[in-house]
Amino acid sequence: MENNEPVRVLQVVGRMDRGGIETMIMNLYRHIDRSKVQFDFLAHYGREAAYNNEIRALGGNIYEMPALRDDTHIYYWKLPTYIMALHQFFAHHPEIKIIHGNMTNTAAIYMPIARKYGVKTCIAHSHNTRGKAGLLGVVTDILQKPIIKYATDLFACSKEAAYWFYPKELVDAGKIKIIPNAVDAQKFRYDPIKRIKMREKLQIGNRLAIVCVARFRKEKNQAFLVQVLNEIVKKRNDVVLFFAGDGEYENNVKKLVQKYHLENHVVFLGMCDYVSDLLQAMDVFALTSLWEGLLVVGVEAQASGLHCVVSDGITRELDIIGNVKFLSLSVPVRVWADQLIAAAQLPRQDTFKAIQAAGYDIHTTAKWLQNFYLSKC
Repeated sequence: MENNEPVRVLQVVGRMDRGGIETMIMNLYRHIDRSKVQFDFLAHYGREAAYNNEIRALGGNIYEMPALRDDTHIYYWKLPTYIMALHQFFAHHPEIKIIHGNMTNTAAIYMPIARKYGVKTCIAHSHNTRGKAGLLGVVTDILQKPIIKYATDLFACSKEAAYWFYPKELVDAGKIKIIPNAVDAQKFRYDPIKRIKMREKLQIGNRLAIVCVARFRKEKNQAFLVQVLNEIVKKRNDVVLFFAGDGEYENNVKKLVQKYHLENHVVFLGMCDYVSDLLQAMDVFALTSLWEGLLVVGVEAQASGLHCVVSDGITRELDIIGNVKFLSLSVPVRVWADQLIAAAQLPRQDTFKAIQAAGYDIHTTAKWLQNFYLSKC
């Protein structure tokens, strides 16, 4: 590398808020040797995000592109402006050697433009097991199909995410690299002393504490979890449900909490930057998503020793150490209530070595990815 400068890897993202994909990228960023590999970010929503200040502190640059869509709409008329902005960006940034395409819905646009300006390595990375609903999903699927024509390397967070995104024959032939959604296992390691302190801080007392860490989006289906909580309260009144996250469906969930008169049993924490400490205080992790890939927070919950009760819309690959119970959303809510109560009473153990052995410790993954990037230069 000339002048001992690090390799610049461009992470293409939507917006660097505290979502699963973004948290995974930051986990990797914190643990690579940044004297050898440095991340920059091509973002698409034009406003400050939760991780932006940390990115800058770590030496990364954040470049904004015109947004072609938000959570519910596609702005077709902005496509020419977007394409022009991409040409201008890559023409002025020859230091970018590698593109890591975490945002795949426009990869068939930005990857060929990048290659035109000399970027030789373009990574496509599937983080999901299902597309968006409605017209937005249809358009996104169409835009994603040509990616394998332009990508030089194909990644996925799980086998299921690989089969959803790439042609089956490529997955079966071993052409897709599976990159585990690894976490800092030591950071999340179960600590009984920290648990006591966090329960005091959150004023939990001896109540049964359930946690759901997820953005309030349609597919996360938190409304169903409120119905489950309503059933749990009928069985035992000493229960509290913590929601960590924000999003467009948060007010809908708050209205449902009011409808069931559960205000004394639910805490909305908003965007949470202390998930590792929060999980220490909890008794069980719950997620009732309609669909989900191998979500990072599910790995974090297992790394903290929590047992998890999740919907079967989530990939079975999430159960990496035997701490996950899958339930159908079609079974009665009383079944969910019983399973959450039962899971909360299971012994809490230090799962650090089990997470490491399963290959989900970030130190291993970061080292592999760093070497992969360096091998491309």
